[in-house]
Amino acid sequence: MIRITPLPCMALLIASGSVHAQASAPPATAVNTAGAQTAAAAIESCNAKMQTLLAALDKHDYAGAETDFNDTMRAGLTPDQLQQAWESLPQKFGTPGPRGMPHNSASHGYNVITVPMSFQNASLAAQIACGADGKIAGFHVMTLPSPSPATAGSVAAPSSSGH
Repeated sequence: MIRITPLPCMALLIASGSVHAQASAPPATAVNTAGAQTAAAAIESCNAKMQTLLAALDKHDYAGAETDFNDTMRAGLTPDQLQQAWESLPQKFGTPGPRGMPHNSASHGYNVITVPMSFQNASLAAQIACGADGKIAGFHVMTLPSPSPATAGSVAAPSSSGH
């Protein structure tokens, strides 16, 4: 089970309801190719926004971190609240270490980018959701479960056979 670290107003904000009409459909291969290219571009854009957000947070530029937030996120999470939440992470989890490779997924019409973040005493992940408009519609940080000793991939030292 993933334990969520509560950070004020940093939960994914999901809006619903999209309507579209199409008079005539182009051939399926054209739709699939164009759709795949559009989806890939949206994922890449969302990933770039995540990297920009994390870079701004690392520089303590909390107003700059909100550059790509949509209006709802901006209204619900002030730079001061973002600063307080971000700066509490090392206090709770120790010295930050390297970040892992970002992973992308889609959920309810949003592109979601998750970046693993290692800290001295815990493994965390930062996650954003980008809406159809390309803006950041959600941001949160969660703790990840610690690997158990049996699944951590520990290797026993070879025993000496006396030869």
